[in-house]
Amino acid sequence: MAVISKDLGPSHGALVRIGGLAIILALAIHIVLNVVLKEFPPEHPTATELQEYLTREAGTWAVVHGFRYLAFACIVLFAAGLFSRVCQAGAGTGGWGVVGLLGTAIWVTNGVVTNGIEILAFLNLELVSDRQELFWLLFRLTRVLFTAEIAAWSITILGFCVAGWRSVTMPRWLATLGFLAAAAGMVSSVFIASILNEGRASTVIDLAAPMSLLWFLCTGVYMVLRGGTPGPA
Repeated sequence: MAVISKDLGPSHGALVRIGGLAIILALAIHIVLNVVLKEFPPEHPTATELQEYLTREAGTWAVVHGFRYLAFACIVLFAAGLFSRVCQAGAGTGGWGVVGLLGTAIWVTNGVVTNGIEILAFLNLELVSDRQELFWLLFRLTRVLFTAEIAAWSITILGFCVAGWRSVTMPRWLATLGFLAAAAGMVSSVFIASILNEGRASTVIDLAAPMSLLWFLCTGVYMVLRGGTPGPA
């Protein structure tokens, strides 16, 4: 039976809108860092070429790694705001909201670990310049962690979408998009070996990542527009 949502009040409404703005900012940071600033290492470089690349890109990657921590803080604010939105008192959705928070905690923890590994690989020139095998080992490890990050996104999205569906605080189309993104993300984690070997399952993660990012964007805009007002309209 559908639960009729209630007005959350001005303080909770402000938290919801701040969370929406925060995830939009996090997405903007993600796009700028990964599309505009980052330049990935060349394939099969010589030792000299790898050292030149690391020296040339050290400043850029330092900026990337620093701004990622700002994005992590934005993600935490987003989760807090969305939890307030979809887990209203008496709606019986707190358990699913906790699942969303747990996924967020795994997501942010995974991101911090990935960031630390990349700092070691890209900024510690004395360690990796003459040991290409160590650099590529660390670099490929970040690919594994990225797939794990997609799985964490899926937990976050699934928990909040179920809570939003049951409390009638999220539009059905937005929750449905979230369910599809979560399913694709879970499949990606199951077939991680194929993905890392660029097998057939690679197409799954190619769908899961943009679908998840689209869901985060739409949810952020929805949170800003609706705030603490009742109903999913």
